[in-house]
Amino acid sequence: MNFEDYIDKVRGCWVGKCLAGAIGMPFEGVPYQVAMDEENIYISEVPNDDLELQLVWLDALKQHGLKLNSTILADYWTNKIKHGCDEYSIALHNLKHGVMPPASGKVNNFFADGMGATIRSEIWALCFPERPDAAAYFAQQDAEVDHWGDGVRGEIFMAMAEAHACVHSDIEKALRFSWDALDNECRLYKTLGLVFADYDSGVTATESAKRLMLNEQRTPNFTDCVMNLAFCVHSLLYGEGDFARTIMSVITFGRDTDCTAASCGAFLGIAKGTATIPDKWQHLVDNKLILSDFVSCIPEVPLTIDALVEQTVTIHESLSAKLPNQKYPAYTPVVCNHVINPACHSKWLVLNDADCNIQAVKNEISATGKCPAALCHEIVEFDTWFMDLSRFAKNACNLHLISILEVDNHDVPEDEITISATADVGMRLWMDGKKLINHHSRQRMLPSFHRAEGGAAFLLPLKHGSRQLFHMELFNCLPPLSACIMFGNIKNDHLDGFKFDISC
Repeated sequence: MNFEDYIDKVRGCWVGKCLAGAIGMPFEGVPYQVAMDEENIYISEVPNDDLELQLVWLDALKQHGLKLNSTILADYWTNKIKHGCDEYSIALHNLKHGVMPPASGKVNNFFADGMGATIRSEIWALCFPERPDAAAYFAQQDAEVDHWGDGVRGEIFMAMAEAHACVHSDIEKALRFSWDALDNECRLYKTLGLVFADYDSGVTATESAKRLMLNEQRTPNFTDCVMNLAFCVHSLLYGEGDFARTIMSVITFGRDTDCTAASCGAFLGIAKGTATIPDKWQHLVDNKLILSDFVSCIPEVPLTIDALVEQTVTIHESLSAKLPNQKYPAYTPVVCNHVINPACHSKWLVLNDADCNIQAVKNEISATGKCPAALCHEIVEFDTWFMDLSRFAKNACNLHLISILEVDNHDVPEDEITISATADVGMRLWMDGKKLINHHSRQRMLPSFHRAEGGAAFLLPLKHGSRQLFHMELFNCLPPLSACIMFGNIKNDHLDGFKFDISC
């Protein structure tokens, strides 16, 4: 690989990522086809986690070199990345309670297949372009802190493909090379296989996109990496190296548009260098990086694209020659079902309203503080926020979950406490007889503090030391069925000190 070409590809990667991610950001999360063209490009100058977490990993590579692993990266999370959303927040909560990688990426992690790791792939590919196995290995070490299964495979897939493209400059061959390395039984392999099958069969870009929109775009979590990588691979294949066409295509799909656009932009930059970026768009990228405070405070962190390119190249020169001759092992998900986070344990009385007088039960619990003796056998214990209620969901019944909420939180003032209450069916929620939610959707739940679906997330002042009777009613229950109640702060962090417990 020509060294000057390599430097140009590094710059192409970071410029492409910043530019395309900014173009995609205004449409992030939309559940419909975006009418996207070059006339409606809007650039938002906000910190982009697609890039800035990789700057933290750059510092980790400087400090630890080839010894870097998931345990060291977990320390970086706890010491440098104090807050986060969804899988980031869940991983931080797990790490805080001693649940370490790879379990930290799986335990209680509703977002284990999210895009949060896939968007961090470029640093590993650029540091180890001649060794896709090494790029994959370090991508795995990164992803296992906050993802599991396909969430890890997503970052591995992109890191290997980008490493291959950096050396060989062939987009299609790079994508196929990485796809062939996936476990052919996983969801990611099978879904991407449908995209390749369309492309190989001569299906037009429009028809293939329609199939993806119909079969994949309805995934409840708009950051699902399998869905979004299918959009990326489709756009990279049919875009045929044209930057504008590729980026417009992937944004048209909607969903996690800042991530998909940034990933495609970075990929094209790696494969084709800066020449792939249209001259008419060059002015849209500022050399100065827009970073969050937790990143910009790191000593010697690159604050410009120029500095990022220089540091990336330096790390590559330092580490690539030191790689062992033996190939790094491929990813195999570690079974960690026995690992739990005790802070998520709860006990609920689960009742079918056809079997008893719910109001009478609530009155007795309010008076005694205990479950009626005749119903003690109906108490169910859960070791996760995400309660699987499928076995109780029969004949479109209404289910009632009743418990005592004990508040022992010391982390935040009471007026900064957020509750997220979600379920796969319509729900009502009461606290000490006061109705909090009356929600009648049939959306699959998305238990998140900043984008809850199948319910709501809202501020709920709760005094330290208080005990409240909590009652969740779920409508027309059929399996599969899940529900979730969890507590956080205004920065989307999961909080301790909220215990659901009911005893006899």
